[in-house]
Amino acid sequence: MTALLMVAMALFGSTTGAAARPPAASRSEPVTVSELPVPPTAPSPTTGSCMSATGCVSAVSAGGFLPDSRTVTATFTYAEGPSGSPYDGSQLVLVRTDGRVFPDGTPWKCVTCGVPAANREGVSGAFRYAQPFRDGRRVLSEAGVVDCSPYPLTDPRCTPATTHVRPVRWNVTPDGSGAGGTPVGLKLHPDNVHVGWNKIIRPTGPGDSFDEIAYFGRLRFNPHPTTGTPLTPRYDIVKVTGLYSADPALNGHFFRVDPRDPTRLRYEQQAAVGEFKNFTGDGGSLIGIGNARSVSLDHFATSLTTGKSRRLNSDPGYSDPATSSPDGKWTVVMDVRYRDRFLFMAGLPGVPPLVDMLPTGAAASAGYNIRTRRLFQPYLVDRNGLRDQQINACTTGPCSTSATGPGSAADSPFWAARADSYWSPDSTRIVYGQTYSSPGDCGPPFDLVACPPSGEPGGRTSRLMLAELTSREPLRLPPVRPVSDSVPWGTPYRPGDPDPKRPHLPAGRYTLDGTAAGRAVVDLVENANGIALARISVTYRNYSDDGRTFLNGTESAENAGTASSPVTFHTRLRVSGEHTGTRTTSEPGGYTVSPLSSLRGSYRPVGTMTTVLDGRVYAQPVSYS
Repeated sequence: MTALLMVAMALFGSTTGAAARPPAASRSEPVTVSELPVPPTAPSPTTGSCMSATGCVSAVSAGGFLPDSRTVTATFTYAEGPSGSPYDGSQLVLVRTDGRVFPDGTPWKCVTCGVPAANREGVSGAFRYAQPFRDGRRVLSEAGVVDCSPYPLTDPRCTPATTHVRPVRWNVTPDGSGAGGTPVGLKLHPDNVHVGWNKIIRPTGPGDSFDEIAYFGRLRFNPHPTTGTPLTPRYDIVKVTGLYSADPALNGHFFRVDPRDPTRLRYEQQAAVGEFKNFTGDGGSLIGIGNARSVSLDHFATSLTTGKSRRLNSDPGYSDPATSSPDGKWTVVMDVRYRDRFLFMAGLPGVPPLVDMLPTGAAASAGYNIRTRRLFQPYLVDRNGLRDQQINACTTGPCSTSATGPGSAADSPFWAARADSYWSPDSTRIVYGQTYSSPGDCGPPFDLVACPPSGEPGGRTSRLMLAELTSREPLRLPPVRPVSDSVPWGTPYRPGDPDPKRPHLPAGRYTLDGTAAGRAVVDLVENANGIALARISVTYRNYSDDGRTFLNGTESAENAGTASSPVTFHTRLRVSGEHTGTRTTSEPGGYTVSPLSSLRGSYRPVGTMTTVLDGRVYAQPVSYS
């Protein structure tokens, strides 16, 4: 661990005791971390300033492994080549991870550079989030499916002339009246037949809410489309199911009215989709975000067949992207726990996610970035919660980068992980991207020390990192068989259907019994038009789910009844027993934060929320705009 990281962790309070989070892993496995090679950095913002025969880059991001487990896909943003150079803009690239090179003598190969316009008609966007098919010939990306059939992507015969990029469309109406939308956050199912994605729903009128709805469907090649655009070969997503239900308990909130007593609530952990993130490696479940603990966002694996959800990680720090190992036994999550950034909200143990039936998730994540600065670091979590290890802590194996000088190490807090990570098919390697802090987003008041300029060659502010799990034997798993098109607990979708509105529990007063002791009295109030909850108030009386920590006090959350409205929390909670502590808000105004803060790159709450746990104080992050 570098001295700089130790200083930063001392500032950010990473010495949190076990009271605030699950016990640390009893053992860690050896991990070697290294930086992957990329072309030279563009020397200046002047066209033609790049003199490299294979182009210069301004940014790089990671993609998935090819079937050989030794070659990864990546997105390179080429810049400042000579006029007419094929090395320009966002491109899909292959990168060797084992020292081998391609025929031109470099460890990278640009697959899409120079692809003729006729071979990529209707394609737009970057080649980010690249996910290879197991045939080694195709890659799913944000821009579409890159296809070099019949040749493998690594084959010298895979040239720009033999490469095609096919757009992906969904919601194409049979009569052609709909052009078909481009899915957001598209993820390839391990069966290589199905995909999952999200649709952003933005408010368009009074009472409307900002929302994000997940979908599941079959990817089908359409060589001769007759409706939608473009009318050139493309991939259509068909047999679509919305991953939501008319049952409020099947929308990730975990509570339903007890059918035997309409005045009581029951807790059932199921359909924790929230924002869809990925699939488990065995293909049986999807990965989404939900709340098992009040205002604490964790990942859940939800069975495509039954809708039952299983919690994948449980730290009260905010986590977002998650990637499952090919055998489904391990997950890499991107997390900000090392800064203890969210313990002011989520650090008090034993609080059930009752106020989270209001759309508090986005509000709970406010401040997870600092403007454009990422704060994530990659953590390895096993299926049973017995291992919870920061991959790039550099304490169990050597770490190396191409950077020099202060702040250049693989574990530097100024270098943060970007979005998705990717496992090799044999489960021995993980690739992820890192990005460097922008000036003004690091240093005081956010950090103890000023952040120096990036030490990467040419001052590049992004890099590709490889983590090798050196004690593991390579796995040879059989291909995942195609799963059913049907998701029984979801809602079948037909092109042209209106956007759904999430159901909620009826207004009224309810009682939730603690699993071990006590109870909570819950009051639900709807907004004026009755389409959403506007206020949730809870009184806890010796409430306990584990029989060791007991909760008393009151809390509430309220907004204008839409997911995009600011949320105000009023909290006076106290725990006793195995742990002691409080969570309080400044009064009379409470703590108010906009759920759109993170999308707008700002964090300016009104009021304060503070948690004290076992004598330690956790305050909210520094505001910024």
